[in-house]
Amino acid sequence: MPLRKPLRSVRTITTICLDVALLNSTRRMNSTIKLRKLATKPPILKALPRPAAGINGINGCSQPQPDQMKLTFSELVFSDRRRTLTEQDAREEAEYNADIEQLKILQSNRESIQNSINTRCDTLAITLKYLERSGLTLEDVEKLSVIHVAGTKGKGSTCALTESILRQYGARTGFYSSPHLVSTNERIRINGEPLAKAKFTHFFRLVYDRLLYGREHDRDMPAFFMFLTIVGFHVFIAERVDVVVLEVGIGGELDCTNILRNVRTAGITSLSLEHTQVLGNTIKEIAWQKAGIIKPGAHVYTHVTQPECLQVIRERAAEKHAQLFEVPQAEELFALNQRSDYLNSCNDYVRLNGCLAIALAYDWLRQSTGRLHRDYPLNWLQLTDEVLHGISQANWPGRCQLVNYENMRIHLDGAHTVESIRVCCNWYRKSTKSSRNPSILVFNRTGDTDTKALLQVLQQSCRFDMVCFVPNLSSAKANDPNQTSVCYSDEAQRERASLIAATWQQLCDANKQVNRGRMYNTVWDAFVEMRTRYPAHIELDVLITGSIHLLGAAILMLDDFHSESKATNGST
Repeated sequence: MPLRKPLRSVRTITTICLDVALLNSTRRMNSTIKLRKLATKPPILKALPRPAAGINGINGCSQPQPDQMKLTFSELVFSDRRRTLTEQDAREEAEYNADIEQLKILQSNRESIQNSINTRCDTLAITLKYLERSGLTLEDVEKLSVIHVAGTKGKGSTCALTESILRQYGARTGFYSSPHLVSTNERIRINGEPLAKAKFTHFFRLVYDRLLYGREHDRDMPAFFMFLTIVGFHVFIAERVDVVVLEVGIGGELDCTNILRNVRTAGITSLSLEHTQVLGNTIKEIAWQKAGIIKPGAHVYTHVTQPECLQVIRERAAEKHAQLFEVPQAEELFALNQRSDYLNSCNDYVRLNGCLAIALAYDWLRQSTGRLHRDYPLNWLQLTDEVLHGISQANWPGRCQLVNYENMRIHLDGAHTVESIRVCCNWYRKSTKSSRNPSILVFNRTGDTDTKALLQVLQQSCRFDMVCFVPNLSSAKANDPNQTSVCYSDEAQRERASLIAATWQQLCDANKQVNRGRMYNTVWDAFVEMRTRYPAHIELDVLITGSIHLLGAAILMLDDFHSESKATNGST
């Protein structure tokens, strides 16, 4: 495959704020919206509250606390504490939700990349066009110091661990990830904390208004993910971060995060078949796409194990005169440092992705200048105090996470590939091996992927007394705009859940097993049925997996769910 040519500026535009009169003449948003000037030195956001031992920390488990009855499910998931909302908070929330409604009309990232393949258009040149139209040049963005991470599994947790480690060294961090669990602003983080909704609203409007004004035709707007990527760059520049940890959306080669030409530290996580209609039908094609983030002279770290994938990555690194390093397994690194006991207390995602995160953090520190520079050897195998603290305080909800709530032990994991489902099942089995509670699976898989292999792993690995196939819909009420799919209608999601339930039935018939599964119209309906079958005094073990989007819907639903709830919110 031909190498992508270096990007060139497609347009030079002024970065001076647009004239308010011109904006008012084209504005389609609420007439009360005012474009505010970017602060020259924005206030530093406070660090994300960190979990105490045993509360969503490195063991991923939320233990009952004295004030647990005062906390919603989402507060337990995100290790947050409720505070009294003011009228200002309510106004900011309303403005934020209005912006998210506007954002929903933009095209999905998957569709955007698919269109670029079908029509042979240059996604990166298109990204650059909209970036410049928003008021930034590529040169502006390339002043950011970036760690870029691609892969099939573990991109998000690798980035979260890397970011947490670097904060322990005193770095002011920016972190861009996808998808979000509950709220869109989770995708853009400063010092580990989701961007405040008021700030999200400010930057959203600044970028949206400029792009709307500069349109050449009605459909001349970026896709959903591309738009948020551009917003993220505006935020990170304005917040004056020391480092940006940048997670690829889909693939790598054609992903809009890949406009940067000067990234010196890159990581590639585990690979497997995914998005085959977009990225290719073989694992080697997938590897080629992921390795597209490698830049000339970069240091590239990976824990990819398939020989054919490693060969592709080596070839692409050689083309760019980049250095490729294979990181060791976590057990090997921690044993070498006589810290195996520490690893045993860690969440499973630390075992899988911790070494890659450590290597990325060390490499960035080595290549940085000034107060954050560390003269660490290449591919260093020592564990510093900052690394251990960073790992212990990393908070990456929805990945191998156990939360106790309403007499249910709710296991959350966004696994969506065969390999990650195996890891999820191993974790769930360990968590429930001494339990006599009824075991319940809540499952969905977003998109058009064949779910048969995933369901086979679940069926063969775990025992379930009840299986619920659901769409990513919290309830029959109007869904939170942050949870509305830009790809699929509610009805399409329900049809998808029905097909998954039918596949489960076929597997049960083939294996001569009793089918304990059925499809429910909403997550709410599934939990009402759980508590109808198993009353509130019975503790349950619940596994929710298959899709990050499903986790988000479940978290929002459980905020309103109580074991005594009746089926007033939806019907099966």
